[in-house]
Amino acid sequence: MDIVNILKELNHNSYFGNKNIEIKGITNDSKKVKDGDIFVAIKGYTNDGHNFIENAIANGASAVLCDHIPENVKDKGNFIVVENPRQSMAPAANIIYGRPSESMNLVGVTGTNGKTSTTYLLKGIYDYLGEKSGIIGTMGVLIEGEKIKVDNTTPEAADLQKYFAKMAEKDIMICFMEVSSHALELNRVDNISVDVGIFTNLTRDHLDFHNTMENYYQAKKKLFHIAKVNNIINIDDSYGERLYKELKEEGVKAISIGIENDADIKASNLVTTMRGTDFDLEIDGSVKKVHVNTPGKFSVLNSLGSLGAAYSLGINIDDIIEALGKIKGVTGRFEILENKLDCIVILDFAHTPDGLQKVMETIDEFAEGRKIVMFGAGGERDSSRRAPMGEIAGQYCDLSILTSDNPRFEDPYDICLEIAEGVKKYNGKYEIIIERDKAIYYAIDNSKSKDVILFAGKSTEPYQDMGVEKVPYDEGTIAKNAIKDVERKRGLTE
Repeated sequence: MDIVNILKELNHNSYFGNKNIEIKGITNDSKKVKDGDIFVAIKGYTNDGHNFIENAIANGASAVLCDHIPENVKDKGNFIVVENPRQSMAPAANIIYGRPSESMNLVGVTGTNGKTSTTYLLKGIYDYLGEKSGIIGTMGVLIEGEKIKVDNTTPEAADLQKYFAKMAEKDIMICFMEVSSHALELNRVDNISVDVGIFTNLTRDHLDFHNTMENYYQAKKKLFHIAKVNNIINIDDSYGERLYKELKEEGVKAISIGIENDADIKASNLVTTMRGTDFDLEIDGSVKKVHVNTPGKFSVLNSLGSLGAAYSLGINIDDIIEALGKIKGVTGRFEILENKLDCIVILDFAHTPDGLQKVMETIDEFAEGRKIVMFGAGGERDSSRRAPMGEIAGQYCDLSILTSDNPRFEDPYDICLEIAEGVKKYNGKYEIIIERDKAIYYAIDNSKSKDVILFAGKSTEPYQDMGVEKVPYDEGTIAKNAIKDVERKRGLTE
C-alpha cells in the first residue's frame, strides 16, 4: 500500500521523508522488521522503542511511527509522528491489512478463567457444522490446521490484524479470540470489528498490572461496548451480575447465562460424572437435554457461553446441542490422561484460587480415593494469591505437592513456602519438590488405587519462565511418560 494512502486515513501530526514508498506490513518489534514494514516505536515498561529505530531501519523498515525523531536517526529514514504510537498502531495496522475483521464474524471472550475452553468449544461447534473458523488465544493462533505460537494471550494490534488478514485469505469467515485485560488497556483490540462478546468470570488476578479489582473490571468491561450483535454474560459470577445490570442500564445488548441464578439461558438439574455432565437447558421458553464431555459447573458455564454466542450468530439451537455432545474437550483443560494405574490423572490450567477451587469442587463430585494436587505460583506476579491457593489445596486435598511455576527471578522454594502457609491452615499434608518434572513423577509413582491426581497451572503452556530465559516445557508429555514408566515398573505393560 502506498504510504500516501495510509497518511490520508491515519490521524498524525506530521510526516517527514519520501512519500513515494510502498508499505507491506507493520510491527513494533525491531528484530521482526522486514523490507516494506512500518516500525512502531513504543515506550514500554522497561524499554523505549525509540532506542531501536536505528536497528529497525537497518533491518529494512520503510517508515517509523513515533512520537519524536531521535537525533541519531533524523536523516536516515521516513517518519510518521503521532501523539501516541501505541494507540496509533491499531488503526495503522487496520488500514495496511485492509480492515480484515470487517469481513468476518468475530467473537471476543474475556474473563479470568475459561477463555480458552470457550473459544475451543465454539470452534468445535463450527467444525461440527462444517464451517471454517480461526482461533487466537493462549494456545496460539490456529488457521486451517496451522498453529502459530504467540507470546501474549491477545497479540499486539499489528499482529492481530495480520492474523485476521491471513484468515480472510483462507476464506475463514469466523474467528474466536481470547481478549485479555492487558489487551483492552493497551489498545491491542482497537479498530477491530467484534460481533459478540462473552464474559466468563472475574476473580483476583493481574493486580500487579491493574492495582485494583475495580480497574481490572473496568478494563474487561470495555469489550462489551464494542460488540455489535450481542453480549453473553455469566451472571452466576458477582462481577458478571453487575456487568449485566450495567450494560442493560446503558442500553447495550446482553444475554445472561447461569446455573444458580435466573438467566436468559439457564442450566439446571446437573448430573456430573468423571466423563462429563448432563443438564437441562432452559432457553426461549423451552427445555432441552444437553450433554457435555467435560465435567463440572465451570464446564457447563463455558458451554452456555459458547452456545449463547453461536445462537446469537444464527446457529440452530438443536445443531449447537448436538455439536456440544460430540466435542471431546480441550487439550490441557480438565484433560484426563489415560493410564492403567487404576487412578485418575487430570491436566488443567487452573492457576488462580478461583480456578483451582472450581476444579477441586468438580473432582469432589466423583472422587472415590485420595485427592492429590501438584501446583505452584508465578514469580514476580500477584503474591497475595499464593496462600489462598494453598488454603484451597489444604481444604480439598489429601496431599499437596508444591513446585515451580514460572518463578522468573524469585526463588521458587520461597514461593512454595508462601503457598504452604495456606495449606497449613487446614492442617493439610504437603511436599515441596521444586523440579516440576520430578514432582509429576513423585505423584504418579506414589499413586494408589482410586486416587485422583491433578496437575494444575501449566497445562499446555510451552515453557517455564526462569530468570532471563523461557525454558521449553511440555507438562502433558512429561506426565504421559511418567505414567508409562510407572506402568512398566508395576508390570502393567511390557
